[in-house]
Amino acid sequence: MRVTTDLRALEARASRALAGTAEQVAKRATALMNARTWAWPGTTHRQNGTVVGRKRNIVDTGTLRDSLQPPRRVAQLSVQLTWNAEYAAAVFLGAVFRKRQYSLPARNAPLQAVRSLNMPQVLARAWRDA
Repeated sequence: MRVTTDLRALEARASRALAGTAEQVAKRATALMNARTWAWPGTTHRQNGTVVGRKRNIVDTGTLRDSLQPPRRVAQLSVQLTWNAEYAAAVFLGAVFRKRQYSLPARNAPLQAVRSLNMPQVLARAWRDA
């Protein structure tokens, strides 16, 4: 006896659930960027005219936050979130500027978003909604 199963409907639902999960991570990362919780070694006069101290958000003009691209499926069950502001890596991973003898601490909102979410629960909710 042979049994053939068509898994296309399951695969489609899994894809929708993965997209929903990625959207939740993106929302959480955006919320973390806006949160005034990031440590900084001093006071800064931002381009937008505000002055911020040691605990701050990582939004100045909003360019980095707003540079988030729609989630992109890169494999069957893999989604990529991309912030395409030219300085995204410097903010998220930190940077050292040798000419100015200056460094930026890492403020990795995407990683913190993943760590702060209960990912199995987020995926389960996205699966139910798919």
